[in-house]
Amino acid sequence: MTKILILGGGFGGVRAALDLEKKLGSRVEITLVDKSDSQTFFPSLYEVASIYGIDHQHPFHTKLRGTVSISFSDIFKNKKINLMQAEINHIDIQNKHIVTSNGATLDFDYLVLALGSVVSTFGIPGADDYAFKFKTIEDGLMLNDKIEELYVEASEKKRPLPINILIGGAGFNGVELAAELSNCAVHIAHQHKITQQNCTAITLIEAMPAILPMVSNRERSIIQKRLKRLGINILTDSPIQEIGSDYVKLKNDTVLKGDLIIWTAGLKALDLFKSVAGLELDDRGRIFVNEFLQTKNHPNIFAVGDNIVSIDPKTQKPVPQMAFLAIEQGRVAAKNIAGIINGAVELKKYKPAYNVWIAPIGGKNAVAHLGKLTFSGFLGYLLREVVDLRYFLTVLPFFKALKIFFKGVAVFSKND
Repeated sequence: MTKILILGGGFGGVRAALDLEKKLGSRVEITLVDKSDSQTFFPSLYEVASIYGIDHQHPFHTKLRGTVSISFSDIFKNKKINLMQAEINHIDIQNKHIVTSNGATLDFDYLVLALGSVVSTFGIPGADDYAFKFKTIEDGLMLNDKIEELYVEASEKKRPLPINILIGGAGFNGVELAAELSNCAVHIAHQHKITQQNCTAITLIEAMPAILPMVSNRERSIIQKRLKRLGINILTDSPIQEIGSDYVKLKNDTVLKGDLIIWTAGLKALDLFKSVAGLELDDRGRIFVNEFLQTKNHPNIFAVGDNIVSIDPKTQKPVPQMAFLAIEQGRVAAKNIAGIINGAVELKKYKPAYNVWIAPIGGKNAVAHLGKLTFSGFLGYLLREVVDLRYFLTVLPFFKALKIFFKGVAVFSKND
């Protein structure tokens, strides 16, 4: 029986698995391997970092995890898909097998690499040691605990005000986090009876000339005006040179003092790929793929999501690393694998489209780009909720999707 192996249960890997099972059913053996037992719903991760009014005890942390984690057992219930929870130690393209951390060897005829990405600090001195990362649920929970600790110290006169929060990177993650932390800080300060006006100072630091380079000038203007109304300072053309325990030094030698330094600026692929003979990688370790999402010189090996470099034929630039693009890549990879197995003469080309994105910008406020239309404010927020629910409905049974959606609404509503 033909064996299809999918490494990684992120947005692209899950979509590929579900579509392959639907297209090929019991004619193939599909196995998905991931180090976790659930998929992280990254669009809600900033909510975890900015939740307030909690007791910071383990039971609530468990509840928070449940709002941004989707169990693989729920996603693949009644599907002909094998699941294995393990890390990947070795990939052998030539001999068509992988070796997991628990010593298992899995053979494959077709392979989908969907292992996502890890944080990259670009070798900036001090970034790994002193900056809080923002990539996993654990990162979000640690950040939330640290924010609570800072305001407790301020309320006890052990730390001067304002609390200075410096965020390196003004992409979607940085912008969303800054906006929500601004809202969160007001409530936490009130909770700890801090009455000083402007008790928090948040600064977004971006190396490029503009924040969110993929959005239109009009949309960027809407987002910037909202951030400024929230009191967030935006520094562009400001590459970071060094990070210390309580400061960020910019390339122009400006030094910014910080009580909390957060890194959202860079991603790279897993170091694992560097040891895989036959994969062509860029300087961040990401896999080059062709227009069909096949790795170069290996028509049976596909790659999707954050671990790839796919060049947009329209712009001649790499496709951004975004959830909705990974989902579409998973669809295309599944269609092409099924096509090869079924004897298709032509494969489907991956044509990236950036026609849908939503940027939450604090409270019940978001900017939603849907095709040629842009919605902002409360309507943008409602559209974001609809998009989240739609995703849950595409990977879960109806009532399970509703349950996880409304659980998130109930837990995170206090953030608004």
